[in-house]
Amino acid sequence: MTNPAVADNTATDQVANRSTRRALLGLGVAGAALAASRSVAAAPSGTDLATFAISAELAARDLYALADGDLWDVMSDSHRAFAEHLAGITGVSADIRNESLFSDFAASFESDDPAAAATTLENTLAATHGELLALVEDGALLAAIASIVASESRHAATIASISGADLDTVLVNSAAPLTPGA
Repeated sequence: MTNPAVADNTATDQVANRSTRRALLGLGVAGAALAASRSVAAAPSGTDLATFAISAELAARDLYALADGDLWDVMSDSHRAFAEHLAGITGVSADIRNESLFSDFAASFESDDPAAAATTLENTLAATHGELLALVEDGALLAAIASIVASESRHAATIASISGADLDTVLVNSAAPLTPGA
């Protein structure tokens, strides 16, 4: 014989689960509607986003140029190439660096051991470009920025690892992204 209390609880649980799923679905629909209603004029254009990304890459290029050593020369060349790649896709000039980013890190890159600053810079750039992925609509620009994010993440992990950083520093990116217009 079936216990009616168990049967009633099962039916009640099923109704509650459906209500919870509906509520979550409703939140998802509401979130999508809010995102879609965002003003197009308030969103930065692809050109603005590319200019911002390029300026960050040029600041990184110039920061690595301040440091002594072959590794830092390679890193400088890498960031120059990232900026030129983005410029080539978009037609945006690659000639203006992000002065705020440059001034925030310059003293650390002129020190005897810029590895900690380099790790932070790479993590900041990876986080920044990762945020841009949600804003970019052009497929070619999106693919380029995604590849740059992957490279900068590897740069951060490699620099942290060879400098003897702990495992959390090597594997975790806790850097805050830069924001366009800030």
